[in-house]
Amino acid sequence: MKLKKYAVIGIMALLVIVGCDNKGNDKNDKDKVKVTSVKRDISTEEIAKYNEYSKLSDVPNSEEWNTFFMEIKKEEFLNETGNIKNISEVPTFTENLDSSINLIGEYIKEITDIMQKSPKMEAIDKNAENLINSLVEEQKVLTEINDYFEKGDYKADKLAKVGELNDKYKVVLQNRQENHKIFANSLHEIAQIINQKIENQLQKDGKTAKLNILKFVNSVNEFGKTAFGKNNLNFDENEVKTLEEANNNVQNAYKAVSEITLENAKKENISESDFKKIKESSKTLSENMQKMVAGVKNQNIQDVVMSASNILSSKTDLENVFNVLMVQR
Repeated sequence: MKLKKYAVIGIMALLVIVGCDNKGNDKNDKDKVKVTSVKRDISTEEIAKYNEYSKLSDVPNSEEWNTFFMEIKKEEFLNETGNIKNISEVPTFTENLDSSINLIGEYIKEITDIMQKSPKMEAIDKNAENLINSLVEEQKVLTEINDYFEKGDYKADKLAKVGELNDKYKVVLQNRQENHKIFANSLHEIAQIINQKIENQLQKDGKTAKLNILKFVNSVNEFGKTAFGKNNLNFDENEVKTLEEANNNVQNAYKAVSEITLENAKKENISESDFKKIKESSKTLSENMQKMVAGVKNQNIQDVVMSASNILSSKTDLENVFNVLMVQR
C-alpha cells in the first residue's frame, strides 16, 4: 500500500505539542483533561481563531469520512476454497485504509496549525491538543495494520493477529470520538458566548435582518448538537423528542429568515450575492432537518443519512457567509 506524506504528520504534531508544553505535565495528566471552562469574555482575535476551529469541527462527520476504515473482516481475505488472498485482491480494503491514514494526517496538520496561532485560548487549545493526541494514536494503529498486510505478515500467521488489531483499533477510535465530542462541545460553549455578544449589539443597532439570521444559525447549531453530538445516527425515544423540539425551533427561526427582503438586507450591508446564499442554504437546512426527523421517526436510514449529509454541507455554507457578515456588522 502506498501511503502519502500524511503518515508522518502525526509524529510531527506530537513534537509541536511537546514543544508548546512548558509546564512539563506528563501524558497521564494530559489525558485526564476534559472540557476546561471557557471564559465569559472573548476578544475579536479570539473570535477569528474560533471561526477557524469551527470550520474543522464537523470534518469527521463529512461525506469523505463516511468511508473511513472501521475494522478488518477476515472473510474479505479468504477465497472460496478458504485460502488467503493476496493483498492486491482486496482493493477496497487497501484504498479505505490508505485514505483513512491520509485523512487523519490532513486533519492533524490543520488543527495543529490553528492551535499554534495567537492568541492562546486555554480551553479550546487544550481540547484540540487532546484530540490531536488521540488522532496520532489512531494513526499509529492504522499504520500498524497497514504494515501487517503490506509486509505479508497476515499470510505468515494466517490472519491470527486480526482480532488483536481490531480490538486495539476500537480503543483508539473510541478515544478519538470522545475527544472530538469534547472539542466540539467546547466550541459550542464559545459560540454561545460570541453569539450572545453579537445578539446584544445587533439589538442595540436595530439590525433586524442580521439578528434573525443569527437566531436561525443558533437554532441550526442546537439541532446539530442534538443530531450529531453522538457517534451514530440511532436515536432512542427521548432523543427523538429532543430532535423534534430542536427542529421546531429551526422552523420558527427559518420563518423569520424567509421573510427578509433583499431591500432590507441591503440596508444592513448584506450584498445580493450573500443574500441569495443565505436564502438557499437556510431553505436547504430547513427542509432537510424536517426530512431527517421524519426519517428518524420512520426508521428510514437512507433518508436520515442523505439528510444529514445535506445538513452538514449547507450548515458550512451558511456559517461561511454568516461569519463574514458578523465581522462586517
